[in-house]
Amino acid sequence: MHFPIFQLNKNINSKEPFKGIFSIWGEIGVGKTTFALQTAIINALNGKNILFIYSKPNFPYEKIKNFIQPSSKKILDKILFIQILDYNELYAIIFNLEFDILNNLKANKIYLIIVDSITDLYRLELNRAKKEKNFMLNYKLNQILANLYNLNWNYKTEILITNEVSQTNINGQTIQIQSGGKIMDYWISYSLKIERTEKLNHRKLILSKKEEKTSEEYFSIFSEKGFQ
Repeated sequence: MHFPIFQLNKNINSKEPFKGIFSIWGEIGVGKTTFALQTAIINALNGKNILFIYSKPNFPYEKIKNFIQPSSKKILDKILFIQILDYNELYAIIFNLEFDILNNLKANKIYLIIVDSITDLYRLELNRAKKEKNFMLNYKLNQILANLYNLNWNYKTEILITNEVSQTNINGQTIQIQSGGKIMDYWISYSLKIERTEKLNHRKLILSKKEEKTSEEYFSIFSEKGFQ
């Protein structure tokens, strides 16, 4: 998997498929969808087939136009966009992905699956007053991530998700965590948190690697043309 930030590609091994799920997360408006779209387009330019699952009401047509040169519009043939607006539909699609991949493995192998966002619809369904419903939502989220993890390990299909920010209290301090909490901690192998900085068009990116227990910081300019 290749990313829109040169330094990030330089410091990680992008020649081999990522083992595990790669999560991009941060507050609303920091550029998660932009980063995911740029990643899809870059990998499509490298000849890879991409499945992009989008779970928000307004499909980002204008963003896609900004990232593609007129001479490169054919690369959109390498990206299959699916827009969903229901959490159960997301669950059903992910549940059936292994069958779809096996069915098309020889003819049209999917190298990268992007889900933007993995918890957006999940959060809309949560209700503190309905514990049984929340239990089922957490069960389905766990199954979604388990299926994606399985696709990565068994078929070398790379997985990129975007996620929202949640908050928790540790030792009297409020800190930001990925939405989904412990479920995410269990399944995510790489996380890239995007943060705002004092400069309006600058972003800090913090890459954490679960196995190595390390983190690295990167900085990037963020504009209508995406991350640079």
